[in-house]
Amino acid sequence: MPRTSIDQKTMHRYLSEHLLGSESGLNHFKAAHHTWADTAYAKRFESLHQQVQADQDDLKRIMDQLGCTKRPMSRLLAPAAKLAGHVNPFNPLRMRKLAAAQVQLDVLTGLLNAKLRMWQTMLLMLPHDPRLDQELLQDLSHRAESQISQLKALSDETWPERFAPQVHHGRKEGRP
Repeated sequence: MPRTSIDQKTMHRYLSEHLLGSESGLNHFKAAHHTWADTAYAKRFESLHQQVQADQDDLKRIMDQLGCTKRPMSRLLAPAAKLAGHVNPFNPLRMRKLAAAQVQLDVLTGLLNAKLRMWQTMLLMLPHDPRLDQELLQDLSHRAESQISQLKALSDETWPERFAPQVHHGRKEGRP
């Protein structure tokens, strides 16, 4: 095993905590897809959900390559994290026309920003851990930036439905 100057326990905990967060985050994206089902935005939310799933799969592979094992506490909390995403505490009624829908979009943006910071932090570790794949981490960082841009565009396009229904009124549902 190559020698590294990175504290492996700390890095493993960090990645485990991000994986735990991604369990909930993935379900939050699925809930958002349900919120926007039957609109012109549904495919874009489904795409984001699939992209976040692919990133989670990559995180799991990175953790395997680094020899990370799931911590007992993470195993206990994973079902609760998944449930939180299913329950969708930010928009439990899954209604697009409520302020809660904006909160849901804002939270999703925050989750993506946290993921981006994780990839950026891992990129900082490159010179100190030869097992890290620079090309993959750069790709994951760019993917997170793209997802943030996609979600921002969705939020920007749909704000009138929540905050200015008179502006939105007269448009076909889900059309910007």
